[in-house]
Amino acid sequence: MKFRKNLKSLLLISGSMAISGQALAHWSSGPFLYNDAGTNAMQLANSNLALGVANNGTGANATGTFGTNTATGTTYGTYTQTRAVSSDYGWIQAQNNSLWGNSHDNKGLALSLANTSQVTFTVTTLGTAATAVQTQATGGTAVTTLTGKDWNPAFSIYQGLAPQSSHEGGAGNSTLSDNLPGYISWGPYASAQPYTAATDATYEATTGNTYTGSGTWGAYRSNTDWVGGRDVSATAKYGNGNLIGTSLAMGDGNVSLLDFIASASSAPGGHTVSWTGTLGPGDYSIWVGGTSVRDAARQTLNYLDLEEATLANDTAGIAAANAAITALRGSYGFNIQTTVAAVPVPGAVWLFGSALAGLVGYGRRKTAA
Repeated sequence: MKFRKNLKSLLLISGSMAISGQALAHWSSGPFLYNDAGTNAMQLANSNLALGVANNGTGANATGTFGTNTATGTTYGTYTQTRAVSSDYGWIQAQNNSLWGNSHDNKGLALSLANTSQVTFTVTTLGTAATAVQTQATGGTAVTTLTGKDWNPAFSIYQGLAPQSSHEGGAGNSTLSDNLPGYISWGPYASAQPYTAATDATYEATTGNTYTGSGTWGAYRSNTDWVGGRDVSATAKYGNGNLIGTSLAMGDGNVSLLDFIASASSAPGGHTVSWTGTLGPGDYSIWVGGTSVRDAARQTLNYLDLEEATLANDTAGIAAANAAITALRGSYGFNIQTTVAAVPVPGAVWLFGSALAGLVGYGRRKTAA
């Protein structure tokens, strides 16, 4: 108890500890922002592979013939989607190399490239007065109306895609557990805080399991490589109906490495963040989250209060702590603009080409003379 009180004091003074977040449905790196490779690396259902219209009207299959996941680019151009994250502190909490963060508090999006390309991501929050509609990330035709909230965005980019229905816990997945951090006993990621079937009524059918225990927090890092994984089940299927299988090899359906490339965060008080770089052929993930150190610390305190109330069998205290946890979570809407273009030719190459052409012309004139 004394340790918890000291920890609370530290959090209130520094606001530097950044963990926690309420566990929700399982997660993956979908939906796609852009996919000119024509692949379905996560074996999603067709309803999640719609091809949208580029802002400049050049998008292939612009009518979205495969479903409702709109604005998925397939040709060079600029594409925009509206999405949401579940907190305004998910990215900053995952900067901590000891405590990690929770993937449920961030939004995973996928990108597949057939060729080396110049890619720009720009994330802009909706603003406090705005409303927008987003297509559900992982299923069907349902849409959600988002109300703008004041938050500051950030994102991290990785090579690789997290498997469908990933979470920390992964029943039977020893490769995943071998790559997870050793969580401190009082934290919300500890095995003492299991995520059960009672708290996961909407557990995804693609897992093939009736879940009865084991923690399912989504271990996540926003500044280095991390491993994502899922339950191992002989009956689990991908969204397209194919069996996932029981392999524990990296990248083989149940566990994968996300290789950190870069990150970008908005300036304090800012609501837009952008990154431009060159990416080679392959599959990529971009994970969007918030930067509020204050709310990350507040949420940690809420979980500590919940743990104390649970140990004391304090019904009112449990209800109050859960209400405080819920109050810090919600749909933090944003627009993400993805521009994919040919890699610019360096100016030096043009100069070299001009000089070479001049030399060739000079040689011809000399020969003619």
